[in-house]
Amino acid sequence: MDIDVFAETSYGKIALQKISPADSDFRLYYAGWMGAANDRQVMKVSGAVFRPAKRGRFKGQLHIKVPDTERTAYVTSEEMIAFEESASQNSENEPS
Repeated sequence: MDIDVFAETSYGKIALQKISPADSDFRLYYAGWMGAANDRQVMKVSGAVFRPAKRGRFKGQLHIKVPDTERTAYVTSEEMIAFEESASQNSENEPS
């Protein structure tokens, strides 16, 4: 859990912006569409602070969720589209 895979996605980046400020050991661990199967308008993204395991096979890795640190953000599909469009425009404007 040392690498926050969700944080690299558009919905993860938006959720982290909404949740900030967050601890350096805060990791997103859940993302799912809300509503009916065909209605993909809002995504629930949750995270928490994790601490390193003290023993076992995950010793030293962020693996134990700290109680009462859970936070949730709701990200709309419109926000994701706008974020991706602005990211693609920014990458086009960067010098080669």
